[in-house]
Amino acid sequence: MKMREMQEGAIEQDETIAAISTPMGEGGIGIVRLSGRTAVKILIEIFRGTSGKPRKRFESHKVNFGHIVDEHGRKIDQVLATVMLSPLTYTREDVVEISCHGGGAVLKKVLARVLAAGARMADPGEFSKRAYLNGRIDLIQAEAIIDLVKSKSEKGWLTAFSQLDGKLSQALSELENGLIDILAQLEASIDFPEEEIEIINNNLLTEKMQKLKYTIEVITKSYVVGRVYREGVAVAIAGRPNVGKSSLMNALLNRERAIVTPHPGTTRDIIEETLHLEGIAVRIIDTAGIRSAQDPAEAEGINRAIAAAKDADIVLVLFDGSAEFLQEDEAVVSQMRSAGLGDTRIIPVINKSDLEQKIETSNIEELMKIASVNISAKSGAGINQLLKRINNEIDKMGEQYTEGPILTRERHQEKLMEIGRALTSAITAVNNNLSREYIAADLQEGKEALEELTGKVVDDSVIERIFNEFCIGK
Repeated sequence: MKMREMQEGAIEQDETIAAISTPMGEGGIGIVRLSGRTAVKILIEIFRGTSGKPRKRFESHKVNFGHIVDEHGRKIDQVLATVMLSPLTYTREDVVEISCHGGGAVLKKVLARVLAAGARMADPGEFSKRAYLNGRIDLIQAEAIIDLVKSKSEKGWLTAFSQLDGKLSQALSELENGLIDILAQLEASIDFPEEEIEIINNNLLTEKMQKLKYTIEVITKSYVVGRVYREGVAVAIAGRPNVGKSSLMNALLNRERAIVTPHPGTTRDIIEETLHLEGIAVRIIDTAGIRSAQDPAEAEGINRAIAAAKDADIVLVLFDGSAEFLQEDEAVVSQMRSAGLGDTRIIPVINKSDLEQKIETSNIEELMKIASVNISAKSGAGINQLLKRINNEIDKMGEQYTEGPILTRERHQEKLMEIGRALTSAITAVNNNLSREYIAADLQEGKEALEELTGKVVDDSVIERIFNEFCIGK
């Protein structure tokens, strides 16, 4: 496993990279971005000011009006060009941004001119990767940029921005300083065992490690809510055929998304759409009706429905209030239980409240051991109450969480748990009166895990995997 140790200061790259940094399609403006030691040289070659003559120099962080020209001096587009000289740039290299008109054809033409003048097409996320390699951001902040770009909700955006702003990085830096402080005192006591003054006693050593362990426990608790903020909440609608699952999806979305017919088995595949609830992205998943099916297509749809329910955060188990409780309904409840769902993630929903009610709600609540919600997907009655119930379930996911930095990625969670295990092992070693070399070795493992988390020392494959999540141009 190749590990890369990050050093302070810029790492000069041999090649200048370029890419279109705005979405393709029609728009007011589009930006072609360059980064590298020849970025300004390339701009000098392809840019002409209002006089029509080449510019010999550009002032940093100033906008310049003019044209991009081809190799024969013919105008390609009227642009605004901004030069930002190292190190006060996103990548800590010389950066040039060319603001063109926002048509796809003109952007591609300007990019082609830039590449012909000596730049190389950037890989996905390569601008941010250079920012990381040059010490402009750490790995946590790099991942936050991805999450910020991809955020689907207000809370997702706020969480990503807090990480980009350094809130989590600061907490991890304080944790690292605490580990280094303990290690320094341990190593001093190992190197100078004959000193009359005890450098650090076992009680103080244990107390310091317990404090660090508590800090880790607080941060790791945030992953439950952080995952929700970043990825959103998956809410699956399950039930036997013809209870109104597709109608419920349409009612929750407040638009006609799923096909609704009076015939059972209309939905045969997973249909998914997103709504926003109290700043959280909520993915509503309509599934096939669960029943015994002979048709292979319907049977596959049912298998996918059960899998979707198992993977969901919340499952709405839907019943037809205008009909008796059928054996098929009982089979659905049984399937949900066998799928390994806990009752706290299930909300029984009684549909068709606008019709004469034949189902015994109390029997369902007794069977499922949780209160139900009565709705009419057709008229919209009870939908707001159901949304509140969903929101309450979301709140429960983060009710253990206290204010502080928020984890949003499984990688963060795993590394922090690894550090926690190292501290637990070190505390056990102290309690068992083991040699301080053993304690120091445990803490060193924790420190290395922390450095992998922040990217100070990290496997190359981890770096590649993270930056491959970026779009080209970021």
